[in-house]
Amino acid sequence: MARNKYPEITRRRIMESAVRLFTLNGYNNVSIQDIVNDVGDITRGAFYHHFKTLADVIQEVTKETMAEKSVFHKATDLASLNALERLRRGVSFSILQSIKEGDLSNVSSNMHSAEFVFSRITEGARVVAPGIKRIIEDGNRDGSMQVAYPKQAAETFTMLFDIWMNPGIFEVSREEFLQKIEHIRLLFEGVGIALVNEELKGVFIQLFDAVEK
Repeated sequence: MARNKYPEITRRRIMESAVRLFTLNGYNNVSIQDIVNDVGDITRGAFYHHFKTLADVIQEVTKETMAEKSVFHKATDLASLNALERLRRGVSFSILQSIKEGDLSNVSSNMHSAEFVFSRITEGARVVAPGIKRIIEDGNRDGSMQVAYPKQAAETFTMLFDIWMNPGIFEVSREEFLQKIEHIRLLFEGVGIALVNEELKGVFIQLFDAVEK
């Protein structure tokens, strides 16, 4: 068999197929052969060339998702803002982008296996939290935040906003989601980050409405 000239395309097609099948059928109901069949023109050997297990596919999907969440450099007009305002703007931008474009964080709850959630938590701590930590440290310097433990606050921030505040993962009523927004507001004010204002609250409600559709 001729060598595949476009291995990255094959890798991408495997990941897209896996996400589609996990979403439709649930992680525990998808096999490697199912993915091979869904892609259509690859062998099991081609799958194993890129991934050893289904869990490896989940990990790679999550890495890409987390990398896309590091979007603070894409948000505009940040230079004149203090650190707290930059953080607020970044969170808002990230949520609105996910609503506009659709991304892997809003897939069906069928995909939210233990492996998927664990991968999101660990990759979030590795990829996203360091950037949040730097913003918090900037906030301590410019006076817009007063956080005793920036690293721990950043990791908590990442896990809560990516997992607990994601209505695609934790399905709750609108009333309970509003309570979660208020809880997050009080929680982060308690550690020195007065993040949630009325504008950001409105963005969270837009996220809830988008997932409910």
